[in-house]
Amino acid sequence: MPIRAEQRALYPADWKQISAAVREEAGQKCERCLAPNREMILRGDGVDAGLYMLSDGETRREFTGEFVGYRHGSEFDGRLVRIVLTVAHLDHDPTNNDRANLRALCQRCHLAHDAKHHARNAAATRRARKASGDLLDPARAAPGRLP
Repeated sequence: MPIRAEQRALYPADWKQISAAVREEAGQKCERCLAPNREMILRGDGVDAGLYMLSDGETRREFTGEFVGYRHGSEFDGRLVRIVLTVAHLDHDPTNNDRANLRALCQRCHLAHDAKHHARNAAATRRARKASGDLLDPARAAPGRLP
C-alpha cells in the first residue's frame, strides 16, 4: 500500500529493500490467504463470496488460503482483480521494522488487518475536528459551554 506523505519520514531509507526482502521470503504470496503477487484472480461474489480462484481453477478461502478444490471459471461468480503484495507492520508502528513484526499481505488482507486501527484513527480525527470546530465556531459550541 502506498505510504502516505505525512508518514514517509517514519520509514527507514532502505524500506524498499526491506519490503522486497519480506515479499521474497514469503515466496511472493500473501502470508495470510496465499494469493500470488501480480497474478490476476477471481474474487468471489454472491454464492462464491469468501473464495478466490486462480487462473488454473484452483479455489481457496479468502482469508485463510485453505484449498477448497478446482472450479471452471464459468462456474465461479466473481470479479477479476490483480493481486498486489504489500508489507504490513503487525503492530501498526512503521518505525518497528523487525522481521517478526512484518508480514507480506495482499491489499485485501492488509486492509482487513488494519481495519480496527483505521477505524480508531478515523474516530479520533472526527473527535478532534468536532472539538476544534466547537472552539472556533460559537454557534457549534455545546449548550452551557463558553466558546
